[in-house]
Amino acid sequence: MDIIAGGLANLTGILFLALAAITVAKAFQIAGTLSEIKELLADIKRNTNSDAPATAQFASTESAENLLRAVSAELDHPVPDAIEHNAKR
Repeated sequence: MDIIAGGLANLTGILFLALAAITVAKAFQIAGTLSEIKELLADIKRNTNSDAPATAQFASTESAENLLRAVSAELDHPVPDAIEHNAKR
């Protein structure tokens, strides 16, 4: 029985060390991937036109609906009627 207990203790130790090594390797892999993402984002930031507007701003819901209708008319898609946002249920 002492031989089996000793073998299991050695196996547990080896598995623990292997798990620790895999964890460290995975951490380095994640760090490398994050570095690549950081470089790509910096490259994208350098190559983007800073004069372009970030988002479209609409003065009202009506102007957004008109834009949607114009685009849908070009694509031959039906547009549902306007939804009343303050309608009582």
